This record gives sequence, structure tokens and C-alpha cells, in this order.
Amino acid sequence: IMAYVPPAYQSHTGTPPGGITINTAYVESFKAGFEQAFQQTTSKLQPYFEQESQNEEFQYFDRIGAAEPMAEDATRYGDNPNSDIVHDRRRIGLRDYELGKYIDEKDLKRVLTDPMNAYTQALLSSGKRKIDDIIIDKFFGPAFTGKSGATQIDFVKAATDINNGDISVGAVSAGGITTNGKYAVVAGDKEGFSIGEDYVATGTNASSGLTLDKLRAARHTMLRLEAITQDDTINCFLSAKQLDDLLRIDEVINSDYSVRKNLAEGNVTTFMGFRFIQTERLTADADGARRVIISTPRSLKMSTGTSLKGDVWRVPAKKNIPYLYFKLCAEASRMWGEVSGEIRCAE
Repeated sequence: IMAYVPPAYQSHTGTPPGGITINTAYVESFKAGFEQAFQQTTSKLQPYFEQESQNEEFQYFDRIGAAEPMAEDATRYGDNPNSDIVHDRRRIGLRDYELGKYIDEKDLKRVLTDPMNAYTQALLSSGKRKIDDIIIDKFFGPAFTGKSGATQIDFVKAATDINNGDISVGAVSAGGITTNGKYAVVAGDKEGFSIGEDYVATGTNASSGLTLDKLRAARHTMLRLEAITQDDTINCFLSAKQLDDLLRIDEVINSDYSVRKNLAEGNVTTFMGFRFIQTERLTADADGARRVIISTPRSLKMSTGTSLKGDVWRVPAKKNIPYLYFKLCAEASRMWGEVSGEIRCAE
């Protein structure tokens, strides 16, 4: 591609004098506009959990437990009963995140399309993904309780734990579940539930992906903990591999069981009271099993000091070139172990 050549130079051959050839690579790369690389551009988890705003470094969210069972009144003129109700709180401390990029004006002048908007979208998408990473990290990470948030409550199983065929339940949220059958209550300051990679309802334990037995076990556990009702929908965050596992389950793809024709559509959105949300940011355990999140909105609370926002300014120290900057101030905490669980799935 050649620039306009004055008549005085039109008789010349080769490259016109004065270096007025436009860099072909720049023009060919950008003349049709910019295309974003394939990436997650929105937060997939944030809409499914409770949101709060926060103005302090630390904020406390109070929790009220269950009252004692009612007792028969068999005494005339007796004292008034006074139930002991557990009252505790969860602490959330804000953290800051940032991302930025310099835009050299030499590049802007060499192309036919200004790339700043494309750069802005790329940085914004990175911020949205960070929100999901915060949620996943805090869902499985420690929660802090007590008057000053000094008591640490851990998720029932860590990523480093070698999994098995049990349904592990943390003692803090175990309720009436005791160690029997497929259940194992983990003592100490542990909450939540974890369905092992090798779990099967009957027969010999064996490593597996996402199965109907594991989904049933998750719903059954939450019902036993009285954390949900029969009509409640449970959110299940899984990867593309687990979606593929679902499409291999007869009950899921058979229209006699499912309202939607999942096999025809090649997608599973709801089944058996679960809402499936696909994300590729879920972590794995020490054996490489994917940690599929089972939750309701009350599982986790995300608190935001400064929502994800961007700014642009010129930097004198860098020859006054534009600088794109994005900032996020937020943190999250697991709130209720009874509705916070995982299914470990082999991949």
C-alpha cells in the first residue's frame, strides 16, 4: 500500500523519496478493526451470590443460629424460658487489585483504527475474571468468625487432601448428620461438604467424573441439613468436561426424564433441581480432580469497596503517552457451610 505521490516524483521508480511508504504490516493488521482473543469476558459466578458494599477495611456480617427445641410446660407459675440462640459473625477484609497498560502514540499514528477501545475491553475482561477467581478462592478458603474475626473456619477438605469415596461434612455445619454409611464428619473448625472423587451410591468405590449418584448425594446432603427445600434450585458450577459427563447420562439426555431435549441441543442447563453454569476457572485437588462447586446465593457474600472501573490519563514521564488503568477493591467470604459444597470429578 503506497501513500499519495506528488507529480514531481511520479517519474521515479522504486520507493518514492522522503520515506513516504506506509508500513504495510500495520495497515493490513488493523485496517478492518480489532478482534479480541477468545477469552471469558464476564464474571460467571458473581450473579449467583449475595453482594454487599463496604466502606471500611473490615466489615462484619452477623449470623443468627437456631433456637433450642421447645419444651413442655409442666410447671405452674414457673420461670419464663430463655432459649440460648447462637450468634456469631463473619469478617470480610477488603483487598485491592489493579491492571494497566501504556499505549504508545507511535502505534496509534501508524494504524487506521485506534486500538484503545480494544485494549480497554481486554483489561476489563481480565478484571471480570479476577472477580470469579476471588469467589472461587474464598469459597474454598478460610472464613473468619468471632468478635474480632480471630477464629478461622476452614472448608471441610483442602485441595491437598487425598480424596476418597465418602461424603465428608464439617462438624461446624454437620447438624444431625453423624458418621455412618457414606458420611464422615470431620471434627474441628470445619464446615461445608465434599463428595469424593470415588463416591458411588452402592458397590465398590471407583474414580469417576460427574455422575447422577454424586448429584443425588449433594442434594440429599443439603436436604438432610435442612439448608434447602424440595422446591429450591441449587447452582452447580462445572467445567466443559463435566458438561460432557452429563451428556453421557441416560436420565439427562432422555426426554422422558428431562423437559429440555438436552442431547439435541448439546447443552444441559437444568436437571434434577440443579442449575448448571459452565466455567473453566475451577481449581483441582492434589489428584487432579476438578472441584465442582455446589451452592446457593447464601453460600458466599461478596463485598465491594470500589467496583471494577477504568480510567485513562497521560503520563508526562513517558512522553505524555496515554495510560489505561483498571482498579477493583473487593473481597468475599463463605457464609454458610450447610449450602457450600463440592463434588470432586476425575477428568
